[in-house]
Amino acid sequence: MQLTWYGHASFLIEARGLRIITDPFSPESGYDPIDESADIVTLSQDDDRFHSHVASIKGSPTLVNFRTLAPQGIKTHGIHFQAVPVWEDVNRSKNPNGMFYFSVDGIRLAHMGDLGHPLTEAEIEPLRGVDVLFALAGGNHTIALDALVDAIGRIRPRLVIPMHYQVGKVKLDIMPLSELLALIPTMPVTWHDSPTIDLFADKLPEPTQVLVLKHAR
Repeated sequence: MQLTWYGHASFLIEARGLRIITDPFSPESGYDPIDESADIVTLSQDDDRFHSHVASIKGSPTLVNFRTLAPQGIKTHGIHFQAVPVWEDVNRSKNPNGMFYFSVDGIRLAHMGDLGHPLTEAEIEPLRGVDVLFALAGGNHTIALDALVDAIGRIRPRLVIPMHYQVGKVKLDIMPLSELLALIPTMPVTWHDSPTIDLFADKLPEPTQVLVLKHAR
């Protein structure tokens, strides 16, 4: 599997000859346009230009909208996508969206969507033991960093890949990655000098490590 972090909450996942793009952002975010094709585009919600700007993707991809996904999920292109319903605020009243998960190439992936509240045990359970967690690391507007650290400890992914944090060009009031890393000083961190990395199911680290990618856009 090859992963590329475009920026914000958007990744390109290339596996089994497929191109999967998560939560495409509008250039209004401050990032440059994605402007690439995909077979599948996953949307944690469908009305946030920073998480669902399908116009930035070329071609006619299959769209998987986790805001409206049935509890049993959906299977497309041979991949079973499922989601945990969550909200953008601590009161669970604003912007319902989906924290989604799926497996490809023997690697279990989970994306935190636009989560804004601490997770209950029932919400954690479907994600427990995933291999890769795309983690909301910017604090403001999403899950508080202390609640995120708690969630990481309970989910116990093998890799945490931070996303949705301030890289200097994001037009949102979100924190830099250093704020999260200060809360997990004993967790190993690898700084990858590229937006793209190859992952192999039999070579993932254990216990949990943080993998920091550069943004491609």
